[in-house]
Amino acid sequence: MVDSDSPSSSGQLSAFLVGHSIIAKPLSPLHNNVVSALLTVVYVKCVMELGALIRIKYGNPELSRKFIHLCACSAVIWWPLFDTSHWGWRLNITVPLCMSIRLIYKGAVLKDPEDEDVRTMSRTSSPSELLFGPLQMTLIMVYVGLTKFMTHTGLIIMASFVGDAAAAVVGLHYGRHRYKVTFGGEKSVEGSIGCGLFTMIGIFCYCYMCSIEMLDYRPLFAIGITSAVVEATALKNWDNVFLCVAMELMSLHLPKLI
Repeated sequence: MVDSDSPSSSGQLSAFLVGHSIIAKPLSPLHNNVVSALLTVVYVKCVMELGALIRIKYGNPELSRKFIHLCACSAVIWWPLFDTSHWGWRLNITVPLCMSIRLIYKGAVLKDPEDEDVRTMSRTSSPSELLFGPLQMTLIMVYVGLTKFMTHTGLIIMASFVGDAAAAVVGLHYGRHRYKVTFGGEKSVEGSIGCGLFTMIGIFCYCYMCSIEMLDYRPLFAIGITSAVVEATALKNWDNVFLCVAMELMSLHLPKLI
């Protein structure tokens, strides 16, 4: 069986702190998980600040948007720090849950086009855009963090978002052969290739960093191709949801592909 329904991590943070003589005694599982969650808060805060700097420096909100998108899905690299022997491992969803509430408030209630989050995470400085891609992303992170923590399925879903971010950046800078699918946005062949390639790279990197068994090349290629096709044909503004569903369905067939 490739995947597992239960998380499998013993929490590396406490061992790291003791091993490097930062603390004298190991942290309790609860304290280990609280500190791990706080580290993810610091990580996301730094990401948001860098995203704002990228928008200011390059004047292209799409670059800052995809930078934040890429860093958000890469938050899975913090998963191994959590200790699954205690219920506190679920604190891994602290940031995406808080961000979901924040995006709903700013996109549906505040509706300020000059808000920093709106300017950094939207293409057109429209507050309503926060309720599509960004909100979908954070809600999926909550779902994955609670139900697919430290599993192949969870890493595959998040890696598909690496491909999604790469598709936009590659298409923006190198896209020469354009096409458009009904109900979808304009895409490029180069961007679609980038999506599949970086999805596979994402899976490889996430499995390595989370110490989870690597996938064989056959399912890896199958997932890469599927992510490229889904990203290219998904309804406009709903590609995150389509990718999540497609990748979870693909993970159900992993044992048959190996």
